[in-house]
Amino acid sequence: MKQFKILLAAVLLSNLSHAQTAPAHLKYFGFALIDCLWDDPQDAGNTTNYIAEVDSFSNIAHMCIYDYLDNITTRVNLMNSYCVQPLVHIQSVFYERVDANGLSGDNYDLIANFSSRWNTFKTINASSLNNSKIAGFYIMDEPFWNGVTFAELDTICAIVKADFPTIPIMIIEASPVISLMQIPTSVDWLSMDQYGIPSPHTDPGYLANIALLKSKRSTSTQEIFLTIDDQWLPYYGTAGFAPDSVAFMVQNYYNLAVADTSIIGLLGYVWPGGLDDPGHLGVRNLPQNVIDKNIEIGQLIKANYNPCLAGLNEESVQTIEVYPNPANDEVSFILEKGVYIISIVNLTGEKVIEKELISTGEVTINLDKINSGVYFYEVKLENVFIGKGKLIKQ
Repeated sequence: MKQFKILLAAVLLSNLSHAQTAPAHLKYFGFALIDCLWDDPQDAGNTTNYIAEVDSFSNIAHMCIYDYLDNITTRVNLMNSYCVQPLVHIQSVFYERVDANGLSGDNYDLIANFSSRWNTFKTINASSLNNSKIAGFYIMDEPFWNGVTFAELDTICAIVKADFPTIPIMIIEASPVISLMQIPTSVDWLSMDQYGIPSPHTDPGYLANIALLKSKRSTSTQEIFLTIDDQWLPYYGTAGFAPDSVAFMVQNYYNLAVADTSIIGLLGYVWPGGLDDPGHLGVRNLPQNVIDKNIEIGQLIKANYNPCLAGLNEESVQTIEVYPNPANDEVSFILEKGVYIISIVNLTGEKVIEKELISTGEVTINLDKINSGVYFYEVKLENVFIGKGKLIKQ
């Protein structure tokens, strides 16, 4: 029922989103814990991947890696099929908790064989690790708060950047230790988390921490994300903030982002609930007005950057009508006159169908030889890529 409400709200808000525009400097919008094997205890279902709930108003999403042997190809391709790029959290490849002596109560050190672990991870996931598929690497959560030294952080960021120079590197730090931060020059995106502030766009303490974060930048090209307080915890209620007031907070984060051209994205913490407290509510658990506000802002920002259209000549993109979708034995494409190549691609990136066709208005592809599941289609006109989208085979 909750997912139905989310999808319905997306439809209802679409006209509003098209009537407004987000400033051009705002390019990214998404949420934490979208693909992190976390089953939200606030619902009765068994869900650990929430991309189908947020794709219409997100273009980035947090993806967790728990082992350097993880093969993320299918997971990346699934996100891409929804026109979303993952922010790949690779902390577990390099770091391990060693004791409780960090400022946070957790202290992390580099794993002795981190270099060979990284090389293995790269080899396993070679087809996915490029900037057309992933938004960035999230190196370490709150590194200085969790006992990571600058030398350790700089070493890992430099290794990752040397191997993938075009993929952005992100770090998010806890607000109490911003003054201790040193930022490696190989880092591209910076953020901080500071929660429980209803009006971050006017709060002196929050604005001072944002200014301090900016002052820590080691290069002029490093850009800022806002980590949105997009959640509700029981102590918020004790402080007098009802769950529906989160919509007000989210709007105020957006107001700050609109006014500051160094901010390029917003990352909501968090979509599913239950992580930080038994009564912890993520956006999907919150009242409809909070969901609506995230949809509204997310759609405005995704209109600035849709990964499925990245790199395309807008004049060459056609509106492609595909039906039925979901499909059973065949699917039809309504196309203008021309010579087309239509490819059907599975979640591992393999082309399972490819047809060259001359369109007379409608072309039909037989699907009886592929299994049920999620695919995406790619359409070329005279060998020029003009669009793609998700296709479900029932």
